[in-house]
Amino acid sequence: MNYLKKTLMNTFEFLGKTQSYFRDVLLMHGFLLFIVIPLLSSSTKFILARGGIPYLSYDNLLSIATQHSFVFLLLLLTLLFILLTVYFEFTFLLLSVYFLEKKEAVSLRQLLCMTVIQIRKVRPSVVLFFLFYFLLVLPIGGLNFNSDLLSRIKIPAFIMDFIFANRILIISAFLLVYLALIYLGIRLIFALPEMILRDRPFWPAVKESWWITQRRFFAILGRFLFIGASVLAIASLGTLLVLGAQNLIEAYLPDYALYSAVFAMTLLQFLYLLNIVLSTVGIFFIIVDFMEDEGFLPDIPSWFYKEPLKTPRFPQGKNVLLLLMTLFFGIGVSLYNLNYLTSTTETIPLTISHRGVSDKNGVQNSLAALKDTHDRYQPDYVETDVQMTSDGQFVVIHDFDLKALTGERGTPEQMTAADILKRQVKENQQAAPIVSFDEYLDYAQELHQKLLVEIKTQRKDSKELVQRFLDRYEADLSQNQDMIQSLSYTVVEEVKKAAPNIPTGYILPFNLVGPPQTNADFLTMEFSTINRNFITSAKADGKKVFVWTPNSEDDISRMIFYGVDGIITDSLETLDRTIAAQKDDPTYADKLLNFVIGIG
Repeated sequence: MNYLKKTLMNTFEFLGKTQSYFRDVLLMHGFLLFIVIPLLSSSTKFILARGGIPYLSYDNLLSIATQHSFVFLLLLLTLLFILLTVYFEFTFLLLSVYFLEKKEAVSLRQLLCMTVIQIRKVRPSVVLFFLFYFLLVLPIGGLNFNSDLLSRIKIPAFIMDFIFANRILIISAFLLVYLALIYLGIRLIFALPEMILRDRPFWPAVKESWWITQRRFFAILGRFLFIGASVLAIASLGTLLVLGAQNLIEAYLPDYALYSAVFAMTLLQFLYLLNIVLSTVGIFFIIVDFMEDEGFLPDIPSWFYKEPLKTPRFPQGKNVLLLLMTLFFGIGVSLYNLNYLTSTTETIPLTISHRGVSDKNGVQNSLAALKDTHDRYQPDYVETDVQMTSDGQFVVIHDFDLKALTGERGTPEQMTAADILKRQVKENQQAAPIVSFDEYLDYAQELHQKLLVEIKTQRKDSKELVQRFLDRYEADLSQNQDMIQSLSYTVVEEVKKAAPNIPTGYILPFNLVGPPQTNADFLTMEFSTINRNFITSAKADGKKVFVWTPNSEDDISRMIFYGVDGIITDSLETLDRTIAAQKDDPTYADKLLNFVIGIG
């Protein structure tokens, strides 16, 4: 009971100090968002361009390391800079909360100087610890260090879908790793504060943290849960109240709906800002407050950068300036909100069925599913997967190993078409034979259904594959206005060179450094790692952007809010319903809900 009471008191104390956190959190947030991240993106693109490397992905890291050693070195230095920047952010915010706990007034200049002092003390021996802690434990373990740099490190949705759609052994292993990272994150949570606040060397600080948390693991975990839940509750309840009030005004006072919507959107933006502040500073409050409660929070360190706080010469002038800035900022926000609420949706995305299936209505890449999906939903395109066999034929199959779909091992590129076409795919409690692409294409043309054809290959030399494919299908694909895409950069470039009239896209499984340099007409991105900056950059380069595979209304709404040009989905019914809501002149409340989903 005492533990619960103490945890609740800590949570209320954390929320009570909210106003004190704003300056430093928002300053660091703005610095990273508007200076560091654009600088990192531009410098990485410059490094790749100087090395003549058009893209950065999982499939070319080895070749960069072996063939472009200088570029690889610069990329490693960029990674080191990212780690040091995250450490700078961590130190800056930790010191901010520490001095707040000590009730010691410090200027922004003092905080920055003390942070730089700590950066200078970093030794090469701790870099691997940073790599482990900042890039693995904190982002994946979920300990709520809400850094703009770390927010880009996430497990893509398609990997999570694969994990939880497969055997219990894989799910169990993933959960064990996840729990292990949470455990390590908490056991090592005081290592960096010990190094920063006590000037302890690396290994003694790690051992100290391990010893301190030995019997306090669940106490610390409880504080994370309570504070995390409180931040989530404030954001959720606040959003529900604002949206609910807007719905009532639109129902009973429609003449004031636009004015109230502008005000409501401003409140939602404030709630979003509040959520950023609280979720960012939560981990630092837990660390400092726990150290204080347990009696091992050090006194103000000897390296404290002392500087007398100057009395403002013109305090009234400062207040007037602050008032004017607030006024101009408020006018700018209001004009943006008014424009958003009164504008219509400009981009209605293409509807694309993933592997020809929707809501488990058949077997992927089968003729029966193609017909049923076409008849029920009339999608703009049906996405399908094509692989070349050992005898130069093309079959419609997704996996490189047939075991999961057919129950028998085999690699399409190492088998003849005759061997593959004898097999059946079993899925969604149905079965259907594997078909040749000739048969699939003919049937699609008979149905007047456009295709988005993904060329899949594990071959490094893809010239023969592309040439065979285009010699055989280019005329039909052009006539049917079909499109081609591939995960292979070389396949995409070779298709565009040989058949420039066929719209072709490059598939990116991760968003690493923004859009690549490519002749592709569009880029296809895994939806959970995409952001508006990527889409803006891609469209500035003249590229359309497709996403795969959002299946819920919230995810689809966010993609429409971002302005994507095409959505590949497993649920066309949900996609059609969400798009229809966008077309049917949505209410202001609907637009506010889309705004909330879009920034989520």
